[in-house]
Amino acid sequence: MADPAVEKRKKLGKILAIAFVAVLFLGAGPGLLLINPDINDPAATYTFLGLPTVYAWGLLCYAAEVVIVVTAYLKVWRDDEEDAS
Repeated sequence: MADPAVEKRKKLGKILAIAFVAVLFLGAGPGLLLINPDINDPAATYTFLGLPTVYAWGLLCYAAEVVIVVTAYLKVWRDDEEDAS
């Protein structure tokens, strides 16, 4: 029977991997189409907190990726012997 802590880490690792790939895909792909304003819209807003929306979107995606990697480092990437002691 597998250790429940190891199974929990594997499940979290899979979730974090899926989230990382999703953020990576949306950050440079279709996510840009979601946040870019329509050029023909006279009331379009091109900035977010004083930053261009594309730049702010890139920063948000980068921050999400950093949070995912740090979470994986702290919770998932551990030796099994380290947990047993």
